[in-house]
Amino acid sequence: MFEAFIEFLDQLYWSGYGLEFEEENPKAFYKQLDKFKKLHTQKR
Repeated sequence: MFEAFIEFLDQLYWSGYGLEFEEENPKAFYKQLDKFKKLHTQKR
């Protein structure tokens, strides 16, 4: 799921953004990653 989140962010912004975001603001990154996981693992 981590790789999918990085790819998602890179597509929204620019290539490399996801890893840069993780490095510069890990608290916000992991909070958003948690939300991303919850949205993409909900039962339909």
